[in-house]
Amino acid sequence: MDKQKDIEIPDWVNSQIFEDLLKRQVKDYKETKSLRASAGVAKGENYATIMLRVELDVETEDKSQLTKAFMLKTPCAAHRTHLVPGNNIFVTERSMYFEVVPELELMYRDVGLKVKFGAEAYELPTTDYYVLLEDLKPQKFQNVDRLRGLDQAHTECALRKFAQWHAASVVRVETKGPYEEQYTRGLFQSQPLLNSICNDSIKSLLKYIELYEGHETYLQDLHNISTKLMDVAVDVGQAKPNEFNVLNHGDAWSNNIMFQYNEKNEILNTYFVDLQIPKWGTVAQDLYYFLISSTSLDIKTTKFDYFIWFYHSELVKHLQLLKYAKPLPTLKSIIHDLCKYSVWGFICTVWIMGYVLMDPTEDAGFEALFSNEESSFRKLMYTNPRYRKHMEVLLPWLKHRGALE
Repeated sequence: MDKQKDIEIPDWVNSQIFEDLLKRQVKDYKETKSLRASAGVAKGENYATIMLRVELDVETEDKSQLTKAFMLKTPCAAHRTHLVPGNNIFVTERSMYFEVVPELELMYRDVGLKVKFGAEAYELPTTDYYVLLEDLKPQKFQNVDRLRGLDQAHTECALRKFAQWHAASVVRVETKGPYEEQYTRGLFQSQPLLNSICNDSIKSLLKYIELYEGHETYLQDLHNISTKLMDVAVDVGQAKPNEFNVLNHGDAWSNNIMFQYNEKNEILNTYFVDLQIPKWGTVAQDLYYFLISSTSLDIKTTKFDYFIWFYHSELVKHLQLLKYAKPLPTLKSIIHDLCKYSVWGFICTVWIMGYVLMDPTEDAGFEALFSNEESSFRKLMYTNPRYRKHMEVLLPWLKHRGALE
């Protein structure tokens, strides 16, 4: 087996473990000649897991040669220490691919609309933690450059897919009952991560705030709100029965969304990846997380209200298609929820957007998610000129929306 240097490849990854899968996929399969494992994403593009591209050179009975490729997600060494029974993101994600996603897609097929949310998932005969997916590269799927951000066309495609996902998840609960707890926890159960998201992030921002143009205008607001962020994050993570709740993707940033293009570079399909931390609750979770972290700066605030209108129109259309029996959420009600949880918008600004806008760095690993305000990683994040440029636009916008109160 050929292994690329400088990446963690589990010992159990070998050609034998793929044999049954290859026999099902390759007609007249005879044997696997070799296996190559390489990094599936560039360094600095993934934090919580290791993504490998596994290529297997196969020979058939008539001596034909072909190569099959898969994407294999496994825990990094640091991540394994955080795999707690009952809260295992690998177990959750595999279940999402094998149970939840097919159910949502079937709901659309039953009403005559073909909707696909992501790559096919496969089983391997191992007890180790993993998620194995089809390689989307041959189908011309790719991510948009996270540093550049999504333009309006890509944002609309992503919002349409979120609307389809959210709509199906709501109708599913109305017809079949609530999801199991493993699909509804989200990231809000991890106290160390919550502390990093809320407390350490704001401390780091305040440490370097003098670098930001116009910081005097909102400096006192930031100090006042700094003690409330943990409570807000916990509150937004608790679904309220009287609100319009959906199964949020939970980690809705640009690297977790792939786009397929035709020869004219037009968008054909939009797929989600990384279904590890789904969260039942207000749509404000996914909407703020995605629109703040992943849109390009020129449309991030100027098109925000339009994007909410666009999302709502797609949401209502697909709820109606799926014959949702309850009163449809109004645009006003979605805006109300965004106002109610506007501080979550600020948390996304001070936290996930910082990771998204960082230049690729060797420090971008699982440990970085838990780094404190004194770390070199945090300094890189909050002194990053690109991030500061976004923040200088977003902080006044958030202030005017009441998100810093």
